[in-house]
Amino acid sequence: MRQIKRSLRVSIVVYEQIKAKLPQKFFPKPENPPVAEPEPILTPVMQPPTPLGVDIIYRKYRCWTGNTLGCEWTQKTVEQNPASKNCQNCGFPAILPPKTEFRGYKGRYRIDSYLGNRGLGRLYQGIQLTDQQPAIIKEYLLPQLAFNSEETRDRKQAFERLAGVSLADGRIQDIRLNLPWDGIADPVAERCYLVTSGNIDAYPTLRTYLTSTNQPMSERDVYRVLDQVLQTLQFLHTQKFSLPTGQIQQGIAHGNINLDSLLIAADTEEFFIHLSDLALWEKLFDLSTTKTIIPTVAQDLVDLGYVAFYLLACNTLDADIDPKKEQYWQSVTPDFQAFLFRLLALDIPFNNAEEARYILLKIHQALPKQVLIITAKSENQKNKLYRSSKLFLSILGIVFLVGLILWLVQKFQYRENVVEEPVVCCLKSVTGVPAGKFNYSAEKDSTWSFIRRQSNLILQNQTLEEELKASQPKLQLNYQPEDSIEQAIANIQSSKADFAIANMIEPFSPELRHKEFAYDGLVVFVAFSYSKRDKSLPKALNGQISIEQLQDLYTGKITNWKQLKGAKLPNLPVSLYIPKNAESIRIFEQRVLQHASAIAAFRNLQQQKTSTSFTNSTVNITSLSTLEILQKVLRDFEEENIGSIGFATLSQVFGQCSAYPLAIAYSNKAAVQTLVQDNGKSIDPNTDLCDDKGSYKPNIQVFQTGKYPLSYPLVVLYPGDNSRPPIGQKFAEMLRTAEVQQLLEKAGLVPLYESKP
Repeated sequence: MRQIKRSLRVSIVVYEQIKAKLPQKFFPKPENPPVAEPEPILTPVMQPPTPLGVDIIYRKYRCWTGNTLGCEWTQKTVEQNPASKNCQNCGFPAILPPKTEFRGYKGRYRIDSYLGNRGLGRLYQGIQLTDQQPAIIKEYLLPQLAFNSEETRDRKQAFERLAGVSLADGRIQDIRLNLPWDGIADPVAERCYLVTSGNIDAYPTLRTYLTSTNQPMSERDVYRVLDQVLQTLQFLHTQKFSLPTGQIQQGIAHGNINLDSLLIAADTEEFFIHLSDLALWEKLFDLSTTKTIIPTVAQDLVDLGYVAFYLLACNTLDADIDPKKEQYWQSVTPDFQAFLFRLLALDIPFNNAEEARYILLKIHQALPKQVLIITAKSENQKNKLYRSSKLFLSILGIVFLVGLILWLVQKFQYRENVVEEPVVCCLKSVTGVPAGKFNYSAEKDSTWSFIRRQSNLILQNQTLEEELKASQPKLQLNYQPEDSIEQAIANIQSSKADFAIANMIEPFSPELRHKEFAYDGLVVFVAFSYSKRDKSLPKALNGQISIEQLQDLYTGKITNWKQLKGAKLPNLPVSLYIPKNAESIRIFEQRVLQHASAIAAFRNLQQQKTSTSFTNSTVNITSLSTLEILQKVLRDFEEENIGSIGFATLSQVFGQCSAYPLAIAYSNKAAVQTLVQDNGKSIDPNTDLCDDKGSYKPNIQVFQTGKYPLSYPLVVLYPGDNSRPPIGQKFAEMLRTAEVQQLLEKAGLVPLYESKP
């Protein structure tokens, strides 16, 4: 294990501790490792948080205001000369001018405006150029007078390794923790950039709140602050997280809880506290002479206790105040004071955030009944404090809202929210992909088997898998298809395979994780005859068919189209076709036939070896490849006067014009079509599927919402065991990039989101 240098701060210590627990293959050795020095002896220190002394860190710059990061001259310099790199008065790095662009690992970004400073960085309103979504960019500085070249290099390297964490199991969960989206070390300038999606990271801090209101926060409002922060800390301290390099860490201490790192988000009658600026990357920009303190769970609780104390005292550390002095507790409820003394470690300390929150909930009823109401001003981002006596109505509203959320979660618990996650532009932007040889699996003749072997459909003379390998030269993937998805899953569980590609028809076992990367679905089709289109089945069926009608057809109850209930159809005998792959048959049985008796009749028709006899009113089922079915359906109608019907996956049917995909109706609901025209309307039997190619495409919305009854997501399935390499999760990230999403769309799959030019 590479010895850390004494000059690096808390984040490097954490990194080395993680490194010591994981296999060395995740840590490629640097070409020129620094000379090892003895590792410092570090012990947790219980101490009150102190304001970040940026003027001390950058004291060699003779800033006349004494606050180099927040000095207005760094902004005025750029206003006078946008090309200026340094303050014209003291030489400190100037702010970034508007329209500055830089590239990160997950996209390209542009600075729109300067917002101010927070902690050890400066904040900018920006935008992700890939999808035009807002972003907040925090700029950290490593100016030459404060850091030498070696310190700058080490901090830049550590920043890219540590700036950002995500849940190890791939979930996207709102825990009111502002997790970075991208971390970039400027290759030229002494600057690093931390990018967060959306605008939450620009919310006012609790220090700003105290300054703007100039009055203490009520006990009940402080209780709400504590309740929310403890809930987030409980999550942060106990969950498994993945660092940008792919390493897994069991629980992380925040290490930087203070009035500047807690942001207050305003709503009409509520406020929410968001945590930002973890010590994991924030402390990288302290001076090397600053005393090193290892972030601990215990210190997080003490720091939170001081935040509560300052809120009650309406003090932002401008004066030296001591929570041991009784004068600061005269108006505080005794039970709440006792709780805060334990949180401050002035009495028996709590073991963890969970215990602290449990005790906090027990004293809730003893607190004075006051409610803080905050409204946000968009122009100056300041909040005003209001008092409300309508607590009862607020509680009723919250109970209703929680009930609604729980109902929605139960209804859609098996589906991932793929819209909220920001989009990575390119394969090369996916970081932390483990090097080495990995095995993965899928079911034979499945959708993935069809997609991966298309050499010209996606890229000229190159398969999708070859393109993925080219983007990650050190990654070797070995595809091992199995006869069933059950066997593929068993291979993951026995470590014979590292991940699998599957169609998610129903939830998988809880020890497995999954991540969606596209959609597919079964489409039912009949002949699209150009020469006989006025008398064709699409027109007679009005472009649609119901699940119930399909059940009657594929169980042998209907042998002639005129017998079909609910439609006036021509006198045409029925011929049934099915694809050869077992995956599509299984989905058809589950989604269309549904009942055991119908499935048995369907299978019995497949086993019949006699020729189809329409004179005796019997029908059997013919199994062919998808291409053969498409050709046979059209030939039957035009040459044999037979009304044939078949089904296959959309990915293999889309783009042809010999058959018409019918809209599907189910349970008295309106029929849903998979294809939509450029004007936003679904295709209909009058749409010329041949001449109008390019004017219609899959309707992404009906797949995202599950509105189309025969749709399903395609997922990367990987183990929940975080001790194994995160190749499954990273492979899913590669498939979810905008670059690959466009390739998958060309292959016939339905992407997760609308592609942009």
